[in-house]
Amino acid sequence: MITRYGNIWDHHAEGGWIVITTNIGWKSDGSNPMGAGIAKTAANKYPELPIWYGKKCRKFGADTAVLPYKPGKLFMFPTKPLAEQPWLSWKQDASLELIRQSTEQLVLWLEILQREGLKFIKPIGVPMVGCQNGNLNPKQVIPILEKYLSDKFCCSNDCSNDIKLSSAKMLALLLPQF
Repeated sequence: MITRYGNIWDHHAEGGWIVITTNIGWKSDGSNPMGAGIAKTAANKYPELPIWYGKKCRKFGADTAVLPYKPGKLFMFPTKPLAEQPWLSWKQDASLELIRQSTEQLVLWLEILQREGLKFIKPIGVPMVGCQNGNLNPKQVIPILEKYLSDKFCCSNDCSNDIKLSSAKMLALLLPQF
């Protein structure tokens, strides 16, 4: 298994698709609250992204799934469920069940996009989902990722400590090239 440490945005700058962890929610203006972590960086790089994703969250509600954002080569990956007050969803801890569902959906999206003829010239970069602003321990998340992504993704065994990973030292789990 391959583990890469570093800034996932460097991988993106080299042409790779990456996963953006998100909450399922929206503010009064309809945008998704992307105020921290990798979501904030994505919103800064793609100013139209919070409105685009907020519309999807409003349309699908609690059933919002992983969605590809093709203009940015991003996969929007819900980790925090819809709160009773949608503008506060970002304050919740990440959900292991939602991470499991999102991981399964990510695999399906890759298959769909490949069938549609999309060529992935670089591996898909995946941060340690739910372990920074989602307050989960990597020990909780790694088994989920390994279960669903092990045959296509490289997962790390090196998350035995309880530290939170900063975005600059975010773990990138990479899909082998096609």
